[in-house]
Amino acid sequence: MRRDHRPYWMHALWERFENAWTGHFLAPHFEALGEEPKIVRPWNVEVFGPNVRAGRNIHIVSRKDQPVTFTVWSPGDTPGEIEIGDCCFFAGGVRILAGGSIRIGDACLVAKSATITDSDWHGLYNRIDPRPESKPVRIGNNVWIGDGAFVGKGVTIGDNAVIGARSVVTGDVPANEVWAGIPARKVKALDPDGPFQTRLDMLEQPEEVERFFDQAYRDVLKGNSTLGWLRSKIWPRRGD
Repeated sequence: MRRDHRPYWMHALWERFENAWTGHFLAPHFEALGEEPKIVRPWNVEVFGPNVRAGRNIHIVSRKDQPVTFTVWSPGDTPGEIEIGDCCFFAGGVRILAGGSIRIGDACLVAKSATITDSDWHGLYNRIDPRPESKPVRIGNNVWIGDGAFVGKGVTIGDNAVIGARSVVTGDVPANEVWAGIPARKVKALDPDGPFQTRLDMLEQPEEVERFFDQAYRDVLKGNSTLGWLRSKIWPRRGD
C-alpha cells in the first residue's frame, strides 16, 4: 500500500493493544523496565535469562521476520547482565547476547540486525564448555550502531561514536569518532562540542512528544473510514 488506509480509531486501538501486551506479557521478563516503553509488535521481542534491565522510554521496532532478542546466558554461579540506559532505540533483528556483562548508555541507536555480544560462545579447541569466556562490553551515551554491525567481546565504545553499517568491531572505539569496515577502523572525527541532539532531548517531555505524534496520525489518517480500509484489503486498486 502507498498509504495507511486505517481510520484513526483503529490506529489508536492498535497502540493500546500493543501497550497492554507489553505490560502484561513482556515487562515481567525484564528485571526492570522503565516507564513509557514503546514497543512495536512486542510479541516478536524475546527476553531470555535474568538481569535484563532497561531505562525509561525504550523504543523497539520488531517484525515477525526480524525479532529483537535480549539474551543472558547465566549457568550456575556466573550470572550475566544486560543493562540499557534511558531513551534507547532498537530496530528489528537486533541481538544482544551476554555471557557476562553488557552495558549500553543513554540515547543509543542500534540499527537493524546489529549484534552486540560479550563472548565468542565457543573456544577454538573446547567447543562444549557450558561457561565460555566473556569480556565486558561497554557502550557510551548517544552511540549509533549501524545496520548489520557486529560488536564483539571486550569492546568499549565512547560517547557519540558512530559504527558504520556491516562493520565488525573488535577493539575499543574512542568517543566522538566514526568507525567502519572489517575490521572497523577510524574514518572520521566528530566535533566533541557538537552540538549533539539526542533522543534524551526529544523525550525530555514525553507527554508533548506523545501529543505531537498523536496529532500527526490524526492528520495523516484524516478522512479514512472503516469501509474504505476494508475495501483496500478486499479490493485493492492501483494507487492504494
